[in-house]
Amino acid sequence: MTEPYLEKISIGDRLSPAQEAEGARFSWVADSCELHISLSNLKAAEIRGIKQGVFEFGLNIIDQMPFVCFRVFEVSKAQGFGKPKTAKVLLPWQECPFHLSRIDPEILPHLDEFRAEPEARLAIATILTDWPSMTVQALRFFTVSPFFTQKLIEALLSTAVAYTRESYVDAVHRIYRTHPVNAIGEGARVRCKSGD
Repeated sequence: MTEPYLEKISIGDRLSPAQEAEGARFSWVADSCELHISLSNLKAAEIRGIKQGVFEFGLNIIDQMPFVCFRVFEVSKAQGFGKPKTAKVLLPWQECPFHLSRIDPEILPHLDEFRAEPEARLAIATILTDWPSMTVQALRFFTVSPFFTQKLIEALLSTAVAYTRESYVDAVHRIYRTHPVNAIGEGARVRCKSGD
């Protein structure tokens, strides 16, 4: 695979253009993906969670639309022998539609290279910004499991013909109208943790 291209970004930088609304966006950047989370009124625990918490990813396909979902946990260390670790949700399910029609055909990822290497792990660069200022508050880089990587690529390829650039937006709005918040993430059967 070719070397990934990542723009140099530092904490405190202001990104432009600004996102039109707060939320999360999942996109391809060369041979890796970028997860951009932009939220208003960020709490210190949320920033800490992005920097060092555990991401749980889920993949769900609704009406031929793949959704990459994630939530973030803070895991506390066990106190004493035999006591289990506890996990607290810092950021509930975020549900990002992710269809090939969103990607410029000239920069389509090399999916065949991932498919040829069943143990390949998709790398994800995560950027947390305060919304609407778009000031970078946290950065993180990790991978997802080979199983999740292969299932995501299968989902993208099997749903590619379902939507065009023009029909994508209406499809996403229709799906969000018919599925309550967190339902898409909770219904995901393909899951993994960051760094798996």
